Amino acid sequence: QARKMLVLLPDIMETQQNANTDNKMKALLVFQNVMGRTKRKEASPTALQLVDKLLPLFDDESSQLRELSICLFKDVMQMVVGNDKRQMKKNVRRSLLPLFFHMSDQSESVAK
Repeated sequence: QARKMLVLLPDIMETQQNANTDNKMKALLVFQNVMGRTKRKEASPTALQLVDKLLPLFDDESSQLRELSICLFKDVMQMVVGNDKRQMKKNVRRSLLPLFFHMSDQSESVAK
């Protein structure tokens, strides 16, 4: 079932751009569960798409959402295999500065 859900994740993330914090949190938890139950080879293309959608959440008002998006980013980053790794490296480089700034986040859990 996780495989079937995998193709829906980018669309779900797209609809979350203007959602409230609670709905965004729920969506990220779904992503975390689906990605965790999917083989890396199958999840790799979706992981690339999700990384771009997670970056704006690093600056959300909610510290819980910031923390969850950063943790999911780490998990998704590790799901990439094969030819997708080159593109993922570019995405990770783009995220380094925002992640660096969050090392001094007011919320200790986000800073970790």
